[in-house]
Amino acid sequence: MLKVTAEHPEFKYIEILVDGDISKDSVVPLLNLIQKRIDDWGEVSVLEEVRDIGKIELAAFWKDLRFGIKNLKKIPKAAIVTDIHWVKNVSNFFDPIVGTDIEVFTRKELDQARAWLAEKEPDEATINKTSGLRNP
Repeated sequence: MLKVTAEHPEFKYIEILVDGDISKDSVVPLLNLIQKRIDDWGEVSVLEEVRDIGKIELAAFWKDLRFGIKNLKKIPKAAIVTDIHWVKNVSNFFDPIVGTDIEVFTRKELDQARAWLAEKEPDEATINKTSGLRNP
C-alpha cells in the first residue's frame, strides 16, 4: 500500500507511507500527485516512511523508475524513514548514483527527517526524546 499522509507546500515536500504490497494501481495515483506538485511547486521532495514492503508488481516498478528518471532534477531530496535494514542499504547504495539527495532515518528519527526536508533545525527536546539522549 502507498498512501500520501501529509503535504507541506511551505517546504515543498510530501509524506508517503509504504506498508505492504505495491501495485501499479497504487503507484499511478501517487505519481500523478507528485507530478501535480512538481507542476505547482516547481519541485517536490519526499519523505517515505517504509514500514513494510511486500510484493512489488513489475509494472509498478517500471512506472516508478521511468517517472524518477524523467523528474530526477525536480525531486531534490528524499528522506527514507525505516527500520528495515535492506531498505537502508538499497537507499544508501543509490544516494551517490542519482541526482536526489537521499538521507536514511530510523522510525524514531521521523521528526529529524521532517526537519531535514524543511531545512530547519529540529526541536532539541524532540531529538533527545527520539535518540534517548538526555539534556545535560
